Amino acid sequence: MKSDMDQNKNEPRKEAIIGNAHLLDLEVLVPDRAVRLLALGHMARSSAPASKEKMSEPLTTINYLVVSTGGDILQMMEAVRKIKEKNPQLKVILADCLESPYFPIGKLNLSKKPAGVERIIPVSRDMAEVGRSLLHHQAGILTGPGGGRAGSVAFALADKIENEATVAFTITNFDMNLLDQLQQ
Repeated sequence: MKSDMDQNKNEPRKEAIIGNAHLLDLEVLVPDRAVRLLALGHMARSSAPASKEKMSEPLTTINYLVVSTGGDILQMMEAVRKIKEKNPQLKVILADCLESPYFPIGKLNLSKKPAGVERIIPVSRDMAEVGRSLLHHQAGILTGPGGGRAGSVAFALADKIENEATVAFTITNFDMNLLDQLQQ
């Protein structure tokens, strides 16, 4: 099984390149919509030669970035801070676990969100599983609960946006390494 092939159509997956990061273009999940949906994560490189026609897009191509909470939260927040420095117009949305949140805003009455974060959306385990299932069955992508959380929020966001926009979401932990790939 080749990892760079779309299992449903048996043709190469569409990619967007931002910096050195290869993001999967998931137009199959938003057909006939003006919204572009991109999956971002630590992905294995294809053994096929890269197309010379592919041009790297600027980081400002991304309008919304949905990041799942998890992993090293301090590193994630540092990466969010730095990406906002590079693209101040970017709207960062955190997909937090409803049952065991990293940012329990309602319980602690936190009036402030972390710096650089537009919104925190609690996602239930069931909704995260729906996101994982949709990614697996419709796009052939395997991811953990974090990718399911970010995916489910990104799908809902893409469904609500009516104008042209690019929504990227993480399918792995968002950290400094992933940020560095986007910036190179």
